Amino acid sequence: MAEADSIVFDDTQIEAINRCCDISPTNRIVPITGQAGTGKTSLLRAVYSALVQAGYRVAVCAPTGKAAKRIRELTELPAVTIHRLLEYPHPGERDPETGKALVTTDPKRDRRNPLEYDVVLADEYAMVSLEVHRNLMDALQKGCFRLFGDVNQLPPIERDRRRQGKPSPFKRALELFNGVVLTTIHRQSEGSGIVEYGAMILRGRIPRRNDEWSMDITNRPVDALRAHVLTGGIDFALPSNQIITPTRKTWIGTAKLNAMLQTIYRPESDGWIKVPRHPWAADKSTFIRNGDKIIWTENDYNLEIFNGETGVVCDADEEYDTFSIDVGDRVVEVPPIVFYEGPHGQQSYDPRKSVDLAYAITTHKAQGSEYDAVVYIVNKSTSFMQSRNNFYTGCMRARSRVHVITDQRSLSLSVWKTYQGARM
Repeated sequence: MAEADSIVFDDTQIEAINRCCDISPTNRIVPITGQAGTGKTSLLRAVYSALVQAGYRVAVCAPTGKAAKRIRELTELPAVTIHRLLEYPHPGERDPETGKALVTTDPKRDRRNPLEYDVVLADEYAMVSLEVHRNLMDALQKGCFRLFGDVNQLPPIERDRRRQGKPSPFKRALELFNGVVLTTIHRQSEGSGIVEYGAMILRGRIPRRNDEWSMDITNRPVDALRAHVLTGGIDFALPSNQIITPTRKTWIGTAKLNAMLQTIYRPESDGWIKVPRHPWAADKSTFIRNGDKIIWTENDYNLEIFNGETGVVCDADEEYDTFSIDVGDRVVEVPPIVFYEGPHGQQSYDPRKSVDLAYAITTHKAQGSEYDAVVYIVNKSTSFMQSRNNFYTGCMRARSRVHVITDQRSLSLSVWKTYQGARM
């Protein structure tokens, strides 16, 4: 064992730090994986400090705004999103029916205009798609790359269907570059056994019920969720607690659950604002009012709010259909229109279309975040999304308490079934 910055590291962690700090052409890429509690965040902070003290230019990034914000909160490091690091411009056109990008938006940083860093540290890399990975590698040129993540979590959602079900860029990097695997759990968050429950799930075991881990085995999941919300003593309207489901669709998807939960947490009959929707979601009307919990679904560099960030609606103006969002460390004003300089001159968009209710979010949207308490709800209607990876990822978002709502068959599938790719 050795000590650095008052943290005691074990032999495998020391190996990881030494490899990350070896800035040589033969050690350009170093991937590090480990389940919750194995010290990845502490390693990232130690590596950053050592490299900066040695005079290297170091960048820290993560795939989503929420994940980057969490790094800043835990380590005080200047983390940004990968998209911001690569200087992606405003998103390109989308198919009006599906919402999928028609033209891939290229970042400003590439082989011809590389990043001006010696080392890039990227966290939550299990979430990174092949397209973003390739763009980041192109922009690094000769710089070194350090990848941190949990390969047991959900792989990224790939736009190209040919990539779905294939090894993620992070998993491939672990295989190709002799990745370091952290196996010793060092953190029991505030005395919690949550991280040990994650280890049990990965071994195909279901944790026993206790004060930190509870379950409702039922064929009426929505009724069970309603009862838990009303009587469980935890406020899921707060961003610090979260209800998680595998999918947006079906009767326990985010669309249906958010509509139900909104009637519980914001039952008032006046003061509502109808939020404009994208053409491909025109049939999914969304109303918000002061106090609603929301999630932002796009990277918006004009408003300085990013994909995955959650907050609470405030200062809603019914007359002009405008509002602000309190995201914890700042308040973001959301106007009805934003103008920007695009490739064809001045263009505009309505940023309010990037707001969704967030009383319940998908496992993919929750990835990279942490909450005090989590409800993970799964039912036979979501069998196409059920897997050990989804179950593990959803439950491990909690710091102190997990409540699972499921039926017996779905629980068995969630423990034993391997991930086969996402169709969101």
